[in-house]
Amino acid sequence: MSMPVSRDDKGPGAPLPPTLVFVAGFLVGWWLHRRLPFSIDGDGRGPVQTVIGLALIALGGVVFSWGLTTFSGRTGIMLQRPADTLVTSGPYQWSRNPMYVGYTAMYVGAALLANMAWPFFVLPLVLIAVLLAVILREEGYLRARFGDTYEAYCRRVGRWL
Repeated sequence: MSMPVSRDDKGPGAPLPPTLVFVAGFLVGWWLHRRLPFSIDGDGRGPVQTVIGLALIALGGVVFSWGLTTFSGRTGIMLQRPADTLVTSGPYQWSRNPMYVGYTAMYVGAALLANMAWPFFVLPLVLIAVLLAVILREEGYLRARFGDTYEAYCRRVGRWL
């Protein structure tokens, strides 16, 4: 659904870029691991852990990229830009936030590859920060911008999966 964009429309805005939240959360987990080592496997990362970690990073990268390319050229990608189209195709058919699902998969995969447990304990804080600082703003903006069309989309498609 395409809508004319007002000059005053600044987009949903967000105090923090989602990428920064995920990277900062992972770095906090890494810092904690350096101070108080807490490995997933005390004997070191094994082949199963390696394969799962690599698979999650690859899958997350694909999901993130698919979400990004589906957005590209259809509406504003940056949170400080207005949305002129409600994107509901591609990965947006099964998740309202496939790029954040992709980030989450890559974060988990990286923690597995690094054999660090701390990032798993930080991850809920990362997801809460993304929800409060980004997703709820996006949803409020899209609800105001697209009204009933967005409400119907929310009833069909979950926030995460």
